[in-house]
Amino acid sequence: MTESSVDSAFVLTEKDLIKLACMMVLATVIFGVYGLLMMIFLQWITRRTFAVDAVEKHGISHVSSSRLGGAVIFLFSLILVVAGYAAGVAKTANGPLGIYLFGWLGAISCASLGMIEDLRNGQLSPRFRLVSQIFIFVVIVGIWPELIPIDVGLPIINHALSLPILGGLLTVLCCVGFINAVNMADGANGLMPGMVTVAFTLFYLETGGLFFASLMTSCGLFTIFNVISGRLFLGDAGAYGLGAALALSGLSLANQGVFSAAFLGVLFAYPCIELLFSLSRRVFQGKSIVLPDNDHLHNRIHFQCQRLFSSKTLANSLTGCSLSLLFSGMAMLVYLFDWLPVTSHEWGWVLLGQIFVYGVLFYLSNPNKTLITKSIKAR
Repeated sequence: MTESSVDSAFVLTEKDLIKLACMMVLATVIFGVYGLLMMIFLQWITRRTFAVDAVEKHGISHVSSSRLGGAVIFLFSLILVVAGYAAGVAKTANGPLGIYLFGWLGAISCASLGMIEDLRNGQLSPRFRLVSQIFIFVVIVGIWPELIPIDVGLPIINHALSLPILGGLLTVLCCVGFINAVNMADGANGLMPGMVTVAFTLFYLETGGLFFASLMTSCGLFTIFNVISGRLFLGDAGAYGLGAALALSGLSLANQGVFSAAFLGVLFAYPCIELLFSLSRRVFQGKSIVLPDNDHLHNRIHFQCQRLFSSKTLANSLTGCSLSLLFSGMAMLVYLFDWLPVTSHEWGWVLLGQIFVYGVLFYLSNPNKTLITKSIKAR
């Protein structure tokens, strides 16, 4: 970059200053001094000239944005964990962090893999990343076999999971698929940050784990920044790391009877449905299943929002927040009103409803013109 372009990266417009003020006030009111400090750091990160996402990467963004959101989340979560230990508030009933040590190591390993890609985009091939993810989860499941689901509410699947090797392979497949689903859906402001914030909030409310409390707080702050500014994404470090943390925590808590598999399906519905639907669509259209495109539901919803709002950031944020509330928000709503126990398999009916809603929205949000999808470099 030239000196002038570097200098311009630090110039804030009047609109930028208003957004920054709003974010700092919200962060301080909700999270106190910690929130204010993290918000300042997030703003500083967005002014860096490295680890920047291309404008056309997600088919939604209209400005270059930083990919280091996930790295900041883990950094500030670590600060909270250390502070929690220093204050003597760490809960040790289920491991010192709320999950067993292997879950923490698995999340950090996946985040580190993504961090390399964030800092040196294109350095790691999609195949290498996929193989590395498989290796990480094979090791984690191998030394922590209690992750293999015991009861998902379907007898046939339960029988398959009860077979040691097959159960382990299916568990690894689900974990790898999930973190890539999170990575694929990251792009609409508030969509994936909203989901992970809701998830860690529910995990914390049910367990009181320090690990969940720290991530709930950091992800909540990041969501505020992501929605209002639109200049920071989770990146591969965030998608892989947080996706791994959710997958491993969810499996562990489900096997402990804290949540049912069906409830977790509702909580994680959007990225999972999006991944399965996208793969099926590409097969039906005769396209490669490994080359991403921009014909996802959030791309279609964003197209419609752009017709209604002149603000590009507002259209993006409205897309992400509405989908996050519609899917993960449904789990939070039912939980808060105690309409259905989180251990019930009847959440499967809610999941079927979400699949139906996804299909209806995908059909109705068709831009009514030939979509020009771009085969972009796999993330």
